[in-house]
Amino acid sequence: MKTQGQAPLWEALLNYRRQRLNSWHTPGHKDGAYTWPSWQQVLGEETLGLDLTEVPGLDSLAYPCGAIKAAQEKAAAFYGAARTFFLVNGASSGLMAVILATCRPGDEVILPRYAHRSVFNGLILSGARPVYMETEWLSSPAIPLGVPPAVLARTLKAHPRARLLLLVHPTYEGIVPHSRELITLAHDYGLAVLVDAAHGAHFGLDPLLPPSPLDLGGDYVVQSTHKTMGALTQAAMLHLRHAGEGDTIAAALNLLQTTSPSYLLLASLDVARLLAEERGRRDWGRAVAGALRLREKLVAAGIPCLGPADVMSPAAAGLDVTRLLLPAEPFGACGPEVAGFLRRAGQEIELAVPDYILLIINPGDGEAKIESLLEALLALRRGSGLLPAASGERGGAWPGPWPVYPRQVLTPREAWLAPRREIPLKEAEGRICAELIAPCPPGLALAVPGEALEGEVVARLLSLRGPDGKVLVVDG
Repeated sequence: MKTQGQAPLWEALLNYRRQRLNSWHTPGHKDGAYTWPSWQQVLGEETLGLDLTEVPGLDSLAYPCGAIKAAQEKAAAFYGAARTFFLVNGASSGLMAVILATCRPGDEVILPRYAHRSVFNGLILSGARPVYMETEWLSSPAIPLGVPPAVLARTLKAHPRARLLLLVHPTYEGIVPHSRELITLAHDYGLAVLVDAAHGAHFGLDPLLPPSPLDLGGDYVVQSTHKTMGALTQAAMLHLRHAGEGDTIAAALNLLQTTSPSYLLLASLDVARLLAEERGRRDWGRAVAGALRLREKLVAAGIPCLGPADVMSPAAAGLDVTRLLLPAEPFGACGPEVAGFLRRAGQEIELAVPDYILLIINPGDGEAKIESLLEALLALRRGSGLLPAASGERGGAWPGPWPVYPRQVLTPREAWLAPRREIPLKEAEGRICAELIAPCPPGLALAVPGEALEGEVVARLLSLRGPDGKVLVVDG
């Protein structure tokens, strides 16, 4: 498409800053004049001077009619949305807002069990009831592949009153389901589709990347622009396929988002869109090529990477090749130990769990940087310099697929609002869970408010929290 060539909010910030007006308003650091000296020195006067509030000319996130409105409209035009909202409370706020806006107490939301914890928070806020679809899992490592369209079809027939389908496109590991077929099925049954595309803001920018779920028909698509597209941490977008629902979504967002949004976060979304618009296809073509070369070199050295062919199935349609999942076994160590070695070699990774590590490549990773990662991995493969993991190494693991999902007794909202108390896990058998237990990353829900704590559920929680662990339960 033709470039729009502008970043309205970023330009408004710069224009305001050039006036050098004396500040008699928030924020209290007064353009950096009143803050810790080292903080001021590192961030600099210009950065702190751009940390502004709702002054004339900078618009309001809650009721945009100027620079923010123009920036959101340009984002919508680029991504192919009818309307786009900037989010400063992360993708989580977008997911919760859509559920809150579209569902009422007792309404059913169809979703995979591996949905992000914010989805369950949305169920708590709205009073909706979850309906879980059977998920296919990869055997090794144990990660979710997705939900086959046939499973969704059965679920839709069994739950004719469901209002919303939640899809994850992609998973934390970069796997995408057969989203086009799933979305079409949901629409045939009259459901709206909310797509958690938090890790896929770059999709569609190269032919070898998965498609954007907006292009596949998703009604609401949430992207964490900060995860791969260069925006500041916490900055995200919510795209709508139909503009007519925008006011209802805006009202829900105003319930959830701060009334003091960071203009640095907002402007970072504006310039991230401009960067993607003007250079995205070229930059992501280079990133994909770099990731594929790295994959080839690792495989040649006996270090396998999870690839598209490994995940193709009735549940999974493809994989983001810029996400590298490397099994820990070829290194003769567990994932946290591999991560510890890499950290000492100057490489910090995205995730380390006992069976594997996960790394993310994007256009900010040049050839020299990728080569330094390769050298560190090859050195570890040769057994050079491996040391025991330092205490506190980041870990966690998918617990593997549920043989049977926990029994729902109450809706998440009912359990959340009920009287509760903390008890030892050893005494939790038969009680109703009153908290969301979803260690993040990667965020798989082990127990959801309103579910019975029985059998394997209690055993898994004990393995996570230890024999002295406790849990919040409904009191009574």
